[in-house]
This record gives sequence, C-alpha cells and structure tokens, in this order.
Amino acid sequence: MRTAAALLACVASVSGCAVNLSEARPARVLRGGELQISEINNVVAPLGALDDTITSAEALVQAARDKSLTQAQARDLAGRAVAIALAGPGYGAHIDVTLGLGYRIDTNFRFGNGIYALSLRRGVDWDRWHAGFGLRAGYNTGTSVIPYLNDLNSYVEIADTTRWDLQAFAQLGREFREWGRLWLGVKAMRSLFTLTVDASEIGLGRDVIDDGMDYFGGHIGFAVGYRYVYFVGELSVLRASGSIAAFGAERSLEGTTVAPSWGILGHW
Repeated sequence: MRTAAALLACVASVSGCAVNLSEARPARVLRGGELQISEINNVVAPLGALDDTITSAEALVQAARDKSLTQAQARDLAGRAVAIALAGPGYGAHIDVTLGLGYRIDTNFRFGNGIYALSLRRGVDWDRWHAGFGLRAGYNTGTSVIPYLNDLNSYVEIADTTRWDLQAFAQLGREFREWGRLWLGVKAMRSLFTLTVDASEIGLGRDVIDDGMDYFGGHIGFAVGYRYVYFVGELSVLRASGSIAAFGAERSLEGTTVAPSWGILGHW
C-alpha cells in the first residue's frame, strides 16, 4: 500500500481552482472491497462567448486604469469579473478515493483544491463492456481565477464564494486485460453559488449574488498501465448555460468549456 500512501500525499500545490467537471476513472464499478486512489490534474478552458468575456474585460480594465470608465462600463466590468470567476479558465488538482461496496455499487470521495465531493455509482456488466450510472454532490469553496487576471481583481474583488455542484453522470467502457481501460460518458451538472462582489474601486459598492448555472456534455478517457498503476487521460467538453445579475446589469454565462485532465491511478 506504499503507492496508495504516496498518491494520497500528492495533491498538487497550485494557485488556481478548476470547477469540478472531470470523471477521470474507468466505467466499471468496483467490486466489494476493491480500492482505487488517483491524483488528477485539471484544466478548464472556456471558448466562444466566455472567451470573449475575458478579452472585453481586459479592455475595460485599461479604461479603468485611464480613469475613463463610465458608469455603464463599470457595471459591465463588474458583471464580466463575476462571469470569469464562475465560468472562466482555471486549473487545479484533486485526489479521488473510490471503494467498492458490493452489489455492483461503489462510492467515491473527492477532495483537493477547495473541492469536497461524494458520489455513489451503480454498475451493469456484460461480457466485455461495463456501464456505470451515478450521482455526485460537491462543495466547492473556490472560483476560477488565474494570475494574469490580477489587474481585474484589483478593481473588482470576488469574495466569500460558496458553490454546490450537483451531478448526474453515466459511463460506458471496456477493459483490455490488465493493461488498458477505455471509456466515454455524459454528464449534467447544476451549480448553485453565492458570492460577494466588491466593486468599490470603480464606484459601485458591494453586491451579493445568489444564483446558479448548468453544464451538460460528455467525456472520453483512457487508462494505460499494468495491474496496479495506470496513467489516466480524459477530455471533457460541456456546454455552460445561465446568467447572473450584478449591480443591475445581467451577464450571460453561456459558452463551451473544454476540460482536459490527467493523472495517476492506483487499483487494488
């Protein structure tokens, strides 16, 4: 069990925070007494409308620096800052511990990078293929912030963030003897959040936002190794939907999110 102890001690020390989108485990539900421990690294990259939100926010920050920001632009900047915090780019790492309970049911505990989540999964097995269906509830204390947004943070501060992620997911996969695993799946997630926005630096004061957003999409992944230790890779693509209202202005959270993940999985 030395490998298991090493994996548990291996949560990466990173400054960003990625929303809880990855699955990063094979589709077969563990048998009673089986144990999996994995260290997974995540990157969240928004495309389309969310990417445009970041570009436009940078232009507004320049206007704030030049003292030429109008009241309407200030509200726009505050709304974009919240959108970036909730659905913008991020990165991070977490530990997954999965235990087989028997009766084709396993449970998974996920922690790291401000995320604490618990899931239950029910399995169906065929001759060569396996399927899993499950639910996950997660508490996420972080927001998606990366260092190059420091200028934005100096004008609009996001604080006191709490986030509950409620997921339903399904997977289908195949095992190749003791050396490989392949799976694909779908996921739907409802993310409920509360946060405080302090835009006093641009003359707007403070606002509290209590709202939610949705994700829906799919993923494909693989694991390659031998018997006890595997390298895991997965790519998730999800559509984000929703909107928030900050300082009397509405800001869309619509966009496509690409989320690659990778790491090491141990199986006993």
